[in-house]
Amino acid sequence: MEAVLIIAFREGLEAFLVLGIILAFLEKTNLQPFKKYAWGGFFLGILASLVLAVIFTVVVDGFESEDLQYNISLAVLLLAIILLTYMVFWMQHNGEIATMKQKIELSNNQKWITFLIVFSAILREGLETVLFVLALMMDGESTPNDVLMGLLIGLSISAVAIWVLFKSSVQLPLKKFFQYSSYLILLIVAGLVGLFIKGLQAYEYLPIIKAPLYDSSFLLSNDSIIGKVLGILVGYDATPSLLQFMGWGGYILFIGFLLKRENSVENR
Repeated sequence: MEAVLIIAFREGLEAFLVLGIILAFLEKTNLQPFKKYAWGGFFLGILASLVLAVIFTVVVDGFESEDLQYNISLAVLLLAIILLTYMVFWMQHNGEIATMKQKIELSNNQKWITFLIVFSAILREGLETVLFVLALMMDGESTPNDVLMGLLIGLSISAVAIWVLFKSSVQLPLKKFFQYSSYLILLIVAGLVGLFIKGLQAYEYLPIIKAPLYDSSFLLSNDSIIGKVLGILVGYDATPSLLQFMGWGGYILFIGFLLKRENSVENR
């Protein structure tokens, strides 16, 4: 539940932040009648995300062949890794808010561009959340109840946080927030990379080579509470294979290096 809660909180924070900024912008520019289009985009974005969640679930569970179900699950997991990796880099730039405002100001049809901006933002966050949750459920550690509780708690906390932010005079340092949270998402996605490689090896799509590479069960087993939490959050495995460990560590080093390089370039 912890990993789902973190993702739901981060995705919800961005979604509610986009909605809040657009509503505040419409208020300040005397475009109050267009607020209903912003809310329409928000609720339809949520509805579309729920529909996608149902479709993905039906597609994965709808095939009688267990091999096909497994292959589709691996494809969903890979797509989640790609989209979440993109999100990590997007958070480093944080230039979209100003662009959204400019689009509304310059548009000849402001009500529909308002709707589309909010709808696309909510749908993107919803799709990333859906894919991540489905990928996380592949390992069997997260039950549907855990996922539901994580989503509800994470989204509720993010909604309250944004409401408090806009009701107070506190200025959220967006750039710093996105940069720091991107490193947390980096660790979570690295765990998905390890899970993806483990899944490929289970069906002999990849050679195992050496398994286990080591065994740290005597210190922290996979079945312990802390082991389960770390397994979900950062991909901890007490008995990883060589390729699994290389994929997990290689992802952290490579993507972490790219993020650090981008930060160095922007800070010059």
